[in-house]
Amino acid sequence: MAKYVPDTTLNAFLNVIANAGTKLHLCSTQPTNYTEANATYSLGNIVLTAGSGNGDYLLADGDVSGRKVTILQQTGISITATGSAQHVAITDGASVLYAVTTVTAQTVTSGNTATINTFDIEIADAV
Repeated sequence: MAKYVPDTTLNAFLNVIANAGTKLHLCSTQPTNYTEANATYSLGNIVLTAGSGNGDYLLADGDVSGRKVTILQQTGISITATGSAQHVAITDGASVLYAVTTVTAQTVTSGNTATINTFDIEIADAV
């Protein structure tokens, strides 16, 4: 029996991130909850414009299969602590951690700004 998950279902999952993810945090270590993303491992953050198809998020077909949400390049990220940024986390800015991914490590210095290139969160088709 074949497995199948329609694009509308995958989009629903990704739209949770795109519609509620209002803050991107640069983190020194992989956070596993909101407090770690927002405070414990946070080196800085920037407010995102939520909503798929406008602002900072784009929904599209996945690179190989499935669907993806693309988070557009972010410039002017306000750095609040010095360290090596190795992860980005997307939160609602209040209490919920939605997604975490790695980034090319970059040393950031408190009081400066940083840039994160465009990246994707992708869900493959069921196999």
